[in-house]
Amino acid sequence: MPTLEELLNIQNQQLDEINSLLNEEFMILKNKKALALPEIETKKTAVIDKIQKLDRTIAAHPDCNLLKTKYKDQKDQILKKLKNCHRQNAVNGKLIQLCMASNRRLGSTLSKLKDHNSVTYDDKGTTHSISSGGIEISC
Repeated sequence: MPTLEELLNIQNQQLDEINSLLNEEFMILKNKKALALPEIETKKTAVIDKIQKLDRTIAAHPDCNLLKTKYKDQKDQILKKLKNCHRQNAVNGKLIQLCMASNRRLGSTLSKLKDHNSVTYDDKGTTHSISSGGIEISC
């Protein structure tokens, strides 16, 4: 069985990895490269699963009471990294919401343009929808 210190070092590394993935996700969102998001999401999920599993292993470790004394500094460092990951994840979530709102506005604008281009008026000013496929010009 690994020592508690070894487990804490692994958890520290995994938090560095998830932080790196969150920063990568932020850049993808910032640069509007949404097609790369599923790959990042898969990687994030895998690392989060490892972190959760390792956390359960640490909690069940026979020396886990040493987290309050001997390994307090390491535990505090890990908790600080975890807090930073939560903060970055919240920022990314807000950025995703902004991107989704922007896409909805774009879709609405495009829909209005399409609708606007398919409306015509008769000699009395009444609107009529038309399809562009029915227009013919004879010379």
